[in-house]
Amino acid sequence: MWVMALGERDPHDLPNYVEDVHPLAARASVVVDDFADLFPIFKGWREVFGGGIATYAMSFENGEDWESKWREYGPPFRLDHMPGGWIQVRPDTDAEPNGRPLTAPTLGDGAAPAVEGA
Repeated sequence: MWVMALGERDPHDLPNYVEDVHPLAARASVVVDDFADLFPIFKGWREVFGGGIATYAMSFENGEDWESKWREYGPPFRLDHMPGGWIQVRPDTDAEPNGRPLTAPTLGDGAAPAVEGA
């Protein structure tokens, strides 16, 4: 299951900043069974609230206390309206990364690769 909430932009502050509002306090929020169900809802919200919207989404198991999970950990995904009607889905940039880093770690000064001449 997934929960998604409409974020709030501050047009006078940073242009890409969107506050993640708890679904119970957001202007719009929804709970759906599948991640793919979020896209038509996002499209409908875009028609109602205007093109420059962003939302936050989080998955949860049926019966799980998603309200507390959202408050404690925050939503891990952000969906943004892009020019041409596209929706960009990305991990929330404020969330702690999980797994390995996106780029390989750099070697320190004087360090040599583990394998040479291959």
